[in-house]
Amino acid sequence: MEIMIGLALIVLGIGSATILVFGGQKILIDRGNAIQARNLAEEGLDAARSIRERDWSELTDGEHGLVFGTSSWAFSSSSDTDGFFTRKIVITTQDENTKKVESKTTWIPDPLRTLNVELVTFLTNWENATPPPDPGDTGSGGTSGDWQNPQTLGSVDLGPGNSATDLDVISSIIYMSAEAAATAKPDFFIIDATNGQNPFIVSSLNTGPSLNAIDATVNYAYVANRQADAELQIIDISNLLNPTLIASYAAPGVSGSSRGETIFYSGDKVYLGLNKVIGPEFHIIDVSNPASPTNLGSYEVNDNINDIYVRDNKAYLATDLGNAGLMVLNVSNPAEITLLGQKYSVDTNAVYVENPAVLLLGPAQDIYIVEASNPSDIITLGTLSIGDVVNDIASRGNLAFIASSNSNREFQVVSIASSTNPTLWSSFNFPQVATGIDYENNLVYVAVRSNDALRIITSPP
Repeated sequence: MEIMIGLALIVLGIGSATILVFGGQKILIDRGNAIQARNLAEEGLDAARSIRERDWSELTDGEHGLVFGTSSWAFSSSSDTDGFFTRKIVITTQDENTKKVESKTTWIPDPLRTLNVELVTFLTNWENATPPPDPGDTGSGGTSGDWQNPQTLGSVDLGPGNSATDLDVISSIIYMSAEAAATAKPDFFIIDATNGQNPFIVSSLNTGPSLNAIDATVNYAYVANRQADAELQIIDISNLLNPTLIASYAAPGVSGSSRGETIFYSGDKVYLGLNKVIGPEFHIIDVSNPASPTNLGSYEVNDNINDIYVRDNKAYLATDLGNAGLMVLNVSNPAEITLLGQKYSVDTNAVYVENPAVLLLGPAQDIYIVEASNPSDIITLGTLSIGDVVNDIASRGNLAFIASSNSNREFQVVSIASSTNPTLWSSFNFPQVATGIDYENNLVYVAVRSNDALRIITSPP
């Protein structure tokens, strides 16, 4: 009996070992197949990009396979195969100049299992797309030159006791908001950068306690002020030599130590974000008569609003609210603002709308590429660590320009050619934190929290 039991235990032990061996082999095989499938899916996205570069019209909606011949990719049939992998490229139109591209790789390791890897990106027809209504983003076309090796073109010193908080550029004229060490010092500057190698201060103005943000048009600058009863101020800049404060606006329904944190102008409306107060932090203001701004509506976020971007009747807010680092509001009727969706449980300082479907977001110390065509189901496509707080974002073409608090890389250039795999291209070390950023005609303008407050950066040929 003892011998029989021993033999049974030995047999059972051998059987268990066999199961473990075969199970381990199966896991290793699945892992290897998954890696190969992902590589094929990534290759599919790269192929779609190369087809886009050759001819935008080839990106037709539907399901496609791929074939490589004569040194280029082309669509062929509705799928393609590589061994026992099947790949399919699915293209869907998002708007006139934007396509959603899904690269799906499927394989069947055994009759009872079907596995797949799916990657998504968004491609834009940069040559025809109208640049988004970003403050001062008046440059045309894509970037040029070698942005992996950027160079400083020029800089401006505001003098002791002044440091920049934000800027906006229109036709090589820079409108800069600043923090002043004393209330008697100016906190608004106009800088002529027509010669980018030798920019100079044209004029300045003292608006009060200090300014946090700015958005400008040809004749007016709209600034977010730190003064509790003047969170919005409007400056007449039609005469560059003599800017004049023409209106101060107190946000209605607000109590406590309120201050303007961020601002966005579009279509005779100013969208103003405040710090956390008692009452609404988000305000929409009619500035069709700049000398007499009037309230259109407001919305209570219940925390700080750090950045605002408005497009297609949607306001995208970067906030400190616990479950809404990104908040999307319907602002088609300012008197009845409604929540469309929210996501992310980390403080978010920057948001930039690349196109109606894709956002660039700065939560915590990262940059996210986000798909938000359906605000109730926001999807993170790709992420990249910036190393410290992301303070502002601008973008053009396949590049994103980052103003950050990273003490070694305050300015960063990120390739967003792949929405699922953003990569750091280059960076600069500044004396202090980069607080604001804008792009125009292959020049990037950076505001720095220092009296050495402006850096103009470009790419070598």
